[in-house]
Amino acid sequence: MFQIALKELRAGHVLARSIYRDTGEIMLSNGFRMTPDVSTKLAAIGIDRIWVQEEGLEDLESEDLVSEATINQNVLLLRKTVLDFRLKMGLIKNNSEEPVPTPEEILGKPEAIKEALNIAAFRKVAAEIYQELKKSDPSLLHITGTRSLGNFYEQQSIDCAIVAALLAKRYNFTPDEVEDIILAVLLMDIGYFILPDHVLSLNSKLSLQELELRKQHPNYGYEIIKICNLSLVCANVALQHHERQDGGGYPRKLTGTNSPPVRTTGPTIKGTMNRYAEIAAVALDYISLIFPPPGITAQTPINSIKFLVRLSGAKLNSSIVETLIAMIPVYSSGDRVMVTSDGEGKLDGCIGIVMRSNTKEQNKPAIVLIYNKDGEKIPPVEINLWERKDIEIREAKLGEGVA
Repeated sequence: MFQIALKELRAGHVLARSIYRDTGEIMLSNGFRMTPDVSTKLAAIGIDRIWVQEEGLEDLESEDLVSEATINQNVLLLRKTVLDFRLKMGLIKNNSEEPVPTPEEILGKPEAIKEALNIAAFRKVAAEIYQELKKSDPSLLHITGTRSLGNFYEQQSIDCAIVAALLAKRYNFTPDEVEDIILAVLLMDIGYFILPDHVLSLNSKLSLQELELRKQHPNYGYEIIKICNLSLVCANVALQHHERQDGGGYPRKLTGTNSPPVRTTGPTIKGTMNRYAEIAAVALDYISLIFPPPGITAQTPINSIKFLVRLSGAKLNSSIVETLIAMIPVYSSGDRVMVTSDGEGKLDGCIGIVMRSNTKEQNKPAIVLIYNKDGEKIPPVEINLWERKDIEIREAKLGEGVA
């Protein structure tokens, strides 16, 4: 299997990974043979890329740290939890003309919030992520999968939680601390969910006043977490995940020291970011680069590293960024690559798919070539670049090099 852009989809392509509706039902099952009208339907729910089957790629295995099944199940659980909360708090109305409560009015009903928000569901998701990560090799950060518009916030929170957990493990956080940061990151955007629908929507064109309202979500999240008697870790991450090292973030313009996020025995410097929040900020920026909101171009791993380097020091904790960059795989299984030179020039311009990443020398994965330089299908050619040192490759964009 390999990943293609929606614009590459052709009738006859066979789906390699199931696609789910926002409500949890399978929209298209693994093995479905594509028809001409499918592209329009997928675009309507915000899907711009899919996984399809391909001859010669039968042995390609996912390197994801958390299984697709676990992520899909937990995305849907969080989605249901959020919708139930918004319904109970009066934010979902049958009559569009009926007024909805303001965030301040909702926060003025703490007992209603405690009753409406199913914190146990977030704890369950955190526990399942933690258990799967215990079984994974944390040396490289592999995250893939198909995302849909309706579940964007829930998918993003799970992706960020995975990144944050692996960073915490790299800094020798205790198992309890790793579980704490997973839960905290899952909840860090909870303040969004007391905003009106049109402000929450990723497709809305917002006024300056509405954009400022969105920027209040850290404060709202902090208040919700205090109401629910959750940990100080959760409260700090909710409040501070948009703060920046130079004081240019929000809502409180805290600063950072670019120090490793390790436990210290002395008092915390007043006006500085919490170490858990610094990790969350880096995780969020990375995930926002590779899986951005609709209308924003997704960055490749290599380009994401370039963006992170620019943000390091002034905006993001430089120590954490350095640690994250070391974990970002240059090439993951399923990535598309192009041969730039092979010594003899016979393979230049050919397009291939990464079969297995290489933790020792990341720019030398095992690949399978499937298109020639003219974009025409060719019989699969397996090459282990660890053995073929003369071959150089670069990442290829979705759709590049295909006739």
